[in-house]
This record gives sequence, structure tokens and C-alpha cells, in this order.
Amino acid sequence: MLGLWLAVGLAPLLFSVQNVRLAFGLTGEPGKATVERCVDYGAGKNSRTECRGRFRPDDSQAAPRTHVLLPPESDEGETFTARLRPDGVRAHPADIKGRLGALSLPALGVLFLLPFPWALVFLYSDRRLARASLYVLAVLAATAGGLCLAGLIAGLL
Repeated sequence: MLGLWLAVGLAPLLFSVQNVRLAFGLTGEPGKATVERCVDYGAGKNSRTECRGRFRPDDSQAAPRTHVLLPPESDEGETFTARLRPDGVRAHPADIKGRLGALSLPALGVLFLLPFPWALVFLYSDRRLARASLYVLAVLAATAGGLCLAGLIAGLL
């Protein structure tokens, strides 16, 4: 039971490392991305949107790239600061919207893992949890939940 809790809480953290690194400029090539077209595939539950565009590196010596995959929530004609993944196939937004979006999934994992230490104390100890520690849990959970919500809202705007 506790192993499953850890696995579900750690999965969002592990799967979002590359997007966080790109959004905060720790990896990838900086530049500007312009969305040229977005196409909807499928219908109903099986629908998905694929956006492609042009990536122009900040380095004037590097050649611009075309047909780069961009986030599906992008709008046609939109231009934003981005970082190109090292494989050169996909660009990720590196502005505040991209950073909040990249942090929303790890914040969800942290939100899920926050009560874990309190659960261990409750299950394996005879001690009652102090009221102050529950206030700390509430503040940390509200912070992580707010960050997750901010990232989701930024993705919608």
C-alpha cells in the first residue's frame, strides 16, 4: 500500500524532469517558436491536437528549424520564447506560461506525497500528530495545489 503511494507520487516528478529543465533553461537551445499550423486528429475521447511550427535559434549562426512539434495548447500564429530539445524535434515554452505549465505536474506529485510522513507516523506510532504539524501540512498542500492550479490555468490562457 505504501509502495503504491510512493510510486503514484513519484511518477509525475520523474516524467516531468525534462520539461522542467527546458522551461527553466537548463538544457536545450534557446530561441523563438512560431506556430504555423495546428491539426485536430480523431473525434471524441480519441481526439488529439498536433501543432507544428518554426524554431528560430537565438544564435544567429544556427539555421532555423521547420516542422518542429509545439505544445498542443498553442494557437496558430502565436510566437513565444522557447527552448528546443536536444533531439531537435520538439520545442517547449520557456516563458512564465511554460514554466508554470512545466511545474504543474511535479506539483501534483508533491501534493500527493505531502501527507506520506504524517501517514507513517499515524500508522506506525502510538503518538498523536501535533496540531502545528497539521497546519504545516495544510500550508504546504495549499502551496503545491496552488502551483498546480496556476500551471493548469496558464495552459488554458
